[in-house]
Amino acid sequence: MELSSDFIKENEQFLKSCILYEVLQKKSIFKAYKNFCDTVGEDAMNYPDFEFWFHRFYHGCRDFNYDLSADQEPKTIVDERVVSMYYILYEVLQKKPIFDSYRNYCDTVGTDAMEYREFEFWYYRFYQGSRDFDFDRSADPEPKTIMDMPAKLMLKIVENLDPVERIFLRSMNHAIKTVADSFPPVFEKIEISVSNTSLQWKLNNQSFLCFKKGGGCEMYKPNSSRATKSEKCYMEKGIEHLALVLKMCNFQVNHFSLTLFHEVLNRDDFLSVPIKAKSAFILGQTMNKVVQFLSTIIPGHLESISLDGLYLIKREHYSMLFETDQFKQAKSVNFPRSMEFNVEDLVNFSHLETFKCHLKSENAFRDVPRIRDILTTFEILESCELDYHGIDGDYPIVEFAVILGEEIPIGLLAEGEHLTITHRYQIPESNECLEFKIIDKGYEFLVNIAKLR
Repeated sequence: MELSSDFIKENEQFLKSCILYEVLQKKSIFKAYKNFCDTVGEDAMNYPDFEFWFHRFYHGCRDFNYDLSADQEPKTIVDERVVSMYYILYEVLQKKPIFDSYRNYCDTVGTDAMEYREFEFWYYRFYQGSRDFDFDRSADPEPKTIMDMPAKLMLKIVENLDPVERIFLRSMNHAIKTVADSFPPVFEKIEISVSNTSLQWKLNNQSFLCFKKGGGCEMYKPNSSRATKSEKCYMEKGIEHLALVLKMCNFQVNHFSLTLFHEVLNRDDFLSVPIKAKSAFILGQTMNKVVQFLSTIIPGHLESISLDGLYLIKREHYSMLFETDQFKQAKSVNFPRSMEFNVEDLVNFSHLETFKCHLKSENAFRDVPRIRDILTTFEILESCELDYHGIDGDYPIVEFAVILGEEIPIGLLAEGEHLTITHRYQIPESNECLEFKIIDKGYEFLVNIAKLR
């Protein structure tokens, strides 16, 4: 857009409106004057005059018609509607995108100062060179809304949105919510992390953050560097937004992750609806809390469970997990290193296709054959990984291999290579066999077992 220099130099009301707009944005006078000169030109107003009006507006006086040559009482501001038009024109002259301009306008004069459609009309009118601030819009046709869109087109648009985008669409009105809900939302992943100062979550690749700030909180949303402030507790505010997802009709997620650094969280306040997830990761400090949140995930649909943390766990708490329907109907489970199992505990895993656990042996000569014999009875087992160690915390790889009847390789290993011993055991009265890969990684001793058919 091009404006004649005469319009800029002769329209004092416009120039003063620009200065007031800079004041409202709480810029320093030097930064404001530089932006003013970059926008309307260095010869539009000298610094002493700019400084006079800047400080006058800064101290609350809105008398645009004050005569510097006379001592007079302050008058009221000129037509506020016209001043608003000048603000928009000033944004246009700075050549910013319309969305950035509108956001800055709302931050400066208030979110209720002007609706976007009204701002958009004047923005493009000024952008195209018009300077008719008194244009009468009463004869304008009734503006179209999204509800005037043909139903087929609406369905096509919603179909091409991802689940995260449909969340915001659902909050517009009941009619659009119905259209959005006609497409069951399926998320690739939902990751939630809770601490005593923040609540973070990720929906697919869109990240959200709500953290404690003074007596309230601040919240960051995707594609925005500006925080939304609230007087609410960070947990209350975060859960309020998460509920928009968790209470969606028939929503599903392939991978659900929950990290609990803050144990005070109440399950019913946080996850008050069942979650339909294929795999789940839960990190918690106590088994009681882990089982509480695991129980919100629909059993049967849940195939894979991975646990971490549980630093305060005791062996008598293991049964709490084993008794859940989620564990009983899972196909794969990864246990944390904090859960230490004995050989006799393996019988609890007979329904699993795969599992990973930390296994402690008090007597290798007794326990290694027992491990082999127990696993041969697992009909649907595909593979497992045992982080194996002896009673004193040692890693008796040689002892383990010798018991299985394997020889220990002699010779130096290449850089980065780990000592690996392979053993195959034919399952009696079967065409299947168990393949043991015993790997010495120095800091741990792994036994990878796979069933070969």
